[in-house]
Amino acid sequence: MAQQPDLPGPSTSYSDPIYDRLEVVAQRVAKRLWLIVVALVAVVVVAVITHAAMKHTPVAASASQFLDAATIRMEADRGDPAARSTKLNEASKAFAAVAADDKVTPYYRARAYIELTQLDLDRSQLAEAKAAVEKARDLAAKAEDPDLELAVGLSEAAVLLQAGEHQKAETQYLSIERAAGQTYPDRQIAGTLGAAQAMISQKRNEDAIAKLETLINRTDANASMLLSLAKNQYWTLKRTQMTPAPPATPIPDTPADPLPATTTPAVILPTAPTEPTVPSPAPGPEGK
Repeated sequence: MAQQPDLPGPSTSYSDPIYDRLEVVAQRVAKRLWLIVVALVAVVVVAVITHAAMKHTPVAASASQFLDAATIRMEADRGDPAARSTKLNEASKAFAAVAADDKVTPYYRARAYIELTQLDLDRSQLAEAKAAVEKARDLAAKAEDPDLELAVGLSEAAVLLQAGEHQKAETQYLSIERAAGQTYPDRQIAGTLGAAQAMISQKRNEDAIAKLETLINRTDANASMLLSLAKNQYWTLKRTQMTPAPPATPIPDTPADPLPATTTPAVILPTAPTEPTVPSPAPGPEGK
């Protein structure tokens, strides 16, 4: 008996048209399964080759080197407090290596210098922080990245604030706040928060409250930590403002200790020597 050729169509007596079409598609896929497998293998091979090629580009290599240093920095914050100092030193060396490597792109070298600036500020190494942020500024100009330039500006303001130049720091933070606008909301919030801190340092708590009040109703997802800091600072200042200052305790007027009465000592004058009394002689018999 001759074999019937495979004809498109259902092989069952079930008459539902949807299942009939699905069965036809399944039959066609089964006949061309090897083509599908070859196509999938080709896609995987191309993806692996592309990934390997991109990994060796200057940008990818720079990002990988920077992320390695950033990972050490995160391990220092999340790890054992006893080993934190050692990890921070390792992170500092790793960032310094990224910043000094001419093969790394200016963008990642500038970011490495920003991290070094913060590490130096944490250690109160003000001179080193100033030098690092100046190098970050030069490299950011070469990178031509607006967000990076704003980040460098925030680091410059932080250096000014820690150096005690509060008015200059406030001006710098406010300029970052204006430049960031709605385009870079995280940088704008950081500028607002920094300006308020500079105002507090100048004993202008009322101005700081007014500045922080603009952030109370913000809900930016990419700046949730900064908003939490701003709200905590705002309510702390408000509580301080509403709490009446304790009345000053009056200091009783203590009378001056009376001076002891000075008595003039009696001057004992020397007395004139008195002549000794000579006893009169006893009367003799003649006087009887």
